[in-house]
Amino acid sequence: MTGHLSQVTCNGIGMWWRAVRPYAYPASVVPALLGAAIARAEGHPPEIFLLILVLAGVVSAHTGGNLVNDYVDFRRGVDRPGTLGGNGVLVEGLMTPRKTLFGAAVSFALAAAVAFPLMVLGGLPVAGLALFGFFAAVAYVAPPFGLKYRALGDLNVFLSFGVGITLGSYMIQAGAFSWAPVAAGAVYGLWVVALLHINNTRDMEDDAADKTKTVAGLLGQRLARATYAFLVLGSYALAAVLAFAAVIPRGALLCFVTLPLGVALVVRVLPASSGREELAAAVFRTPLYSLFFGLAMTAGVVFL
Repeated sequence: MTGHLSQVTCNGIGMWWRAVRPYAYPASVVPALLGAAIARAEGHPPEIFLLILVLAGVVSAHTGGNLVNDYVDFRRGVDRPGTLGGNGVLVEGLMTPRKTLFGAAVSFALAAAVAFPLMVLGGLPVAGLALFGFFAAVAYVAPPFGLKYRALGDLNVFLSFGVGITLGSYMIQAGAFSWAPVAAGAVYGLWVVALLHINNTRDMEDDAADKTKTVAGLLGQRLARATYAFLVLGSYALAAVLAFAAVIPRGALLCFVTLPLGVALVVRVLPASSGREELAAAVFRTPLYSLFFGLAMTAGVVFL
């Protein structure tokens, strides 16, 4: 009996682990670390407890957004047998839509509980950023907005994950506004958009079948792959321009140690001869390589 309960528990944990898609968490964790690193570089001693709260908040909100995304996609028929999108737990019947929505509600409630003291501490600017983040997470798929289905998902994640989280984390540490975290967030935001864009490039045919509009779908395969290359390699170019212009700390250039990884992704995806398997591999490698890029950039800001 004990062994059976243990197996059920493990299966339950594994199901939720698969449902929340933790491989995508670099998109929220890295900007939070980067914003705090820039605040430190500008002379603001790090408040570790506040950083932990920020990390807990953005990961909880990210989790809620992922679950809402899967719920709405399943209800709309976007995720269905034969498609590659989503995490598969709803399509395979491993989790009910009601349980998925409950998980999203719990995740957003945790994010709100963490965000409240941060909003009180940071005042109206931080409160505005936090509310924008919650709105972006829900409006990404939920009606009447459904930004994901109207080719506005890329802009949404760039502003909310890339710029919004980086700036918010900075302001919690520094207590003031600065353009440096906005610029640094834009650099990493290109990787966040690349993650979404390669996913949409892989799912282009499925999205066309259910009339979902994405930037990748509007561009077509050839231009979509070129845009992915531009996003990945453009992050290095933008980092270099901003660092040499003294908009962001020069230490951010440490991200260039990951350039071979970025080039490897582009080489895999850019040729028209690469098939869906290569695109699927890039979907899972992009967040991992973005993590390496972001951690290198953050470490450079802190230590160089």
